[in-house]
Formats: sequence, C-alpha cells, structure tokens
Amino acid sequence: MSAPDERPRALEALAAQLGLPSRVLRRWAEHGLLLVDAAAQEPFAFRVLGTARALAALHRAGWSAGRIARASMAARTVVPDADQALAGLAAALGEGRQVLRTPEGRLCEPSGQLRFDFGSSAVSQAAPLPLRSPQDWFERGVDAELAGRLDEAVRAYQQALPGVGAEAHFNLGNCLYALRRRPEAAEQFERAVAALPDFAEAWNNLGIVRGELGERRLACAAFETALQLVPHYADAHYNLADLLADAGELDAARRHWRAYLAYDPNSRWADAVRRRLERGR
Repeated sequence: MSAPDERPRALEALAAQLGLPSRVLRRWAEHGLLLVDAAAQEPFAFRVLGTARALAALHRAGWSAGRIARASMAARTVVPDADQALAGLAAALGEGRQVLRTPEGRLCEPSGQLRFDFGSSAVSQAAPLPLRSPQDWFERGVDAELAGRLDEAVRAYQQALPGVGAEAHFNLGNCLYALRRRPEAAEQFERAVAALPDFAEAWNNLGIVRGELGERRLACAAFETALQLVPHYADAHYNLADLLADAGELDAARRHWRAYLAYDPNSRWADAVRRRLERGR
C-alpha cells in the first residue's frame, strides 16, 4: 500500500495527462473504477492508461462516475473483464442508447442482446428517427447540457423521466440549479437519492441546495450521508466544513477542513482552507 500522500499526487499527474480536473479522477477512484498504485515503478502502465482514457471518453460524453459504475456492472454480464467492459462502453458512444461494443466488434445491449450495426452505410446517413425512448431523451439532454442549452436540457430530462431514473433526476437538478431554480433543483436531487440511496454526488448536491435555501439541518444531514457512503469525498468535507463554520461550530468545521486537505491537498481551494485553519475560523 502506498503512503497516504502518494496516491493523490499520482492521480494529479494522471489527470494532467488526460486534461481533466483531478476531482474527476478522484470520483472514479472512489467508485472503484480506477485503481492506481502510486508505489509501483510504473503506476500508469498501459492497462491503467487505457482504462483512464475510456473513462475520460465517457466523462466527456456527460456520464457521471455513478452512471459509469452502474453501466460497467451491467456490461460485465456480457464482457466479464472490467477494463474491456469500460472500453466497450466508450467505443459504443454515439450509438444513441447505452450499449457496448464487444472485443469482437459487435454491438450489444447490457442484457447481451445483439444490435444491428449499420456502420457507415447509407442507413446511418438517413434522417434520424423521432426520439421515442427515455434513454434517447436522456442522451439529448446530456448533449444540450454540455452545449450550455440548459432550458432545452431541462425539457429533455423531463421527457426521460421516469424511465431513466436517478441519473435523469440528478442531471435535471444540476440544470435547474444552474438556472437558479433552487427549490426545483432540491426536489430533483431528493428524487435522485430516493431512486438510488447510494448516489453520493446527489446527496452532496442536495446538501448544497438545502444550505442555500437556509435549511441547515437538512443540508448537514445530506453532506453526512454523502460522507457515510464515500468517506474520501473531499468536496462533501469542504461543503460541510463551510456550513459548520457559518453556524459557529468551528471544532467540527476544522475536522472536515483537515479531511478535505488530506484528500485534496493540491486543489485551488486548498490554500484558502489552510489559511482558515491557521486563523482558527
């Protein structure tokens, strides 16, 4: 096992190589998607890099760590190797639904059902069929959200419900929050955790919104639930510390600030946290 301060540095280096924020890689690690041995002579061996690149492709397509973990678990019923399952999910991006491409090059549903693959034929160049399934609407919402078309994304995610479930509620909550529609965002995060109680990111975001709505007790409970699920969740430690500090509970706030620095010592907020600890408030 590597020393406590080595693994974050290894993840920082890999994040720089992928061109992603280090917090994204920490989420992957928290969900067991990315295993990096900082003590190894070559922590970024070909297999690790291949997995990280597949994860990066899924992230850029709008997939959260939780969604990747659940899709990977389903994909492994078809492709048992975890790294090959992730690579298959990434290779099938753009096919319109959650499918994976097997090592043999076939497109499969997570259930194992084969799908027709028209490739570059004239069929693929025809006008797209009308959106019909919740997953189609969800993917449309992801595209609109990434492009900054938040109102369109909201409408698409609403069409995806209730079929897609927790992920659609979570993404819808994020869009509503960005549109400053706080009470509606809180409702969607509540529905996300009701549908998927171990959705740590949704608990964290619920805590943020509840805090901004002045519901301090509910906000603290949400952050604490996120940390029960993922004790190394640096952002939840930071958010809970700020909430506790604002309420004058400085001893408890300091514990969470220290935890934040232990798990995310090189973030752009780390120096500000260190200064607050030095000042004692």
